[in-house]
Amino acid sequence: MKILVVEDDPLIGPAMKAVLTSVAHEVVGPVRAAAKASRLAARMRPDLALVDYHLAGGEDGLSLVRRLRRDLGVPSLLVTGFDHRFQEVRDDALGLLRKPFTPQALTDAVAAVERLLHGLLPPVLPPSLVLFGEPRPAA
Repeated sequence: MKILVVEDDPLIGPAMKAVLTSVAHEVVGPVRAAAKASRLAARMRPDLALVDYHLAGGEDGLSLVRRLRRDLGVPSLLVTGFDHRFQEVRDDALGLLRKPFTPQALTDAVAAVERLLHGLLPPVLPPSLVLFGEPRPAA
């Protein structure tokens, strides 16, 4: 699966990339700002975006998640420690991956979402993953 990682923390983004590539995913990024993420997504057409809530450049991840879905049809997981924000993006994101998470929780969350995107139910969900419902096509 091709995954766009959008994370402003200079340590977390590369760590996410390392974990995901170690289990055979193709990782686009990491990128730190929404504008660059949008351009990269338009060019690379990822299967999934992992988008941090706080991004460099002042834009929040909620706006990016909405734009990725609306303009490109790219499904996203919002990655954040701010659980209260999930209501704002519930119609646009597949779910929320809570920080902090372990490498295993990251790979389990991506595996669960990958199964959902292929019409299959995941056997278990990691505790750090909150899903908002069935995957929806872009409007």
